[in-house]
Amino acid sequence: MSMKLITSLWKRLLRPDACSHTKQLLFEFVEGELTPETHRKLEKHIGNCSPCLDYVNSYRRTIMVTHHHGLPEAPMPPALKEKLCEFIKQNPDLK
Repeated sequence: MSMKLITSLWKRLLRPDACSHTKQLLFEFVEGELTPETHRKLEKHIGNCSPCLDYVNSYRRTIMVTHHHGLPEAPMPPALKEKLCEFIKQNPDLK
């Protein structure tokens, strides 16, 4: 087992909230809507946490496949986007 993996496991055991916080910021991360400082911190966490990296990559692949095979992209109404973001923030444990 590599030292990086061992470090990642210890960090998750000692601070499990870091990974759940990553999932809460995922939408804004992928859409490029985070502040530069938050984006940098999240990138650092993802770089040291292979489960979070897998999660982000899976999320990006889902977006890519949906764009490629789905209906043409239409802008989300701002009110719907706001409601969706609020719902996600209020329900961080939904999977």
